[in-house]
Amino acid sequence: MPAVGYRKLTNSADVLLAKVEETYTTSFPEAERRSIPLFRELLDKEPKFNVYALLTKDKYIGFIAEWIFDAFVYVEHFAIDETVRNEGFGAAALQQFITQVTYPVVLEVELPTDELSRRRIGFYERLGFIPNNHAYQQPPYNKGDSWLPMRLMTYGRIDLGKNFDDIKDCLYKEVYKVDDGNK
Repeated sequence: MPAVGYRKLTNSADVLLAKVEETYTTSFPEAERRSIPLFRELLDKEPKFNVYALLTKDKYIGFIAEWIFDAFVYVEHFAIDETVRNEGFGAAALQQFITQVTYPVVLEVELPTDELSRRRIGFYERLGFIPNNHAYQQPPYNKGDSWLPMRLMTYGRIDLGKNFDDIKDCLYKEVYKVDDGNK
């Protein structure tokens, strides 16, 4: 497995941020990401939000954006730069990440409606993530956009059957800044 290092970006002036933003905007559709100004504002002002540049031999290869909560870590975005995809860096980076965090990990995935979404879910399952079948809607990042049907996946000791509503409510309130327990 390839070696992957992490470098925490401490603010929006970090020289690696331009590469992270490029990967962010090319890897996620607009409906599944926040604006760059808001991304930068969170990096500068939100202590629960962290962004890590992924490196191999000091070369940028991707990023992980996380939120740290009392009972779990939420991976909001994870992407490998398109120039090095399918070389094992994604599995190596995420495997290293989940072994270093002290909390269970939660992330969102698209519904398995096409080959790419099924492959993405399979990638997480091979790393030990467990899919959850509770109906879950990702709140919109952009005003006027629709809620997106998604599923949560977890890694570690967390019971989504028992804690789903608490986790969902935390994500809605802290990450998406909405308070809609009915979605």
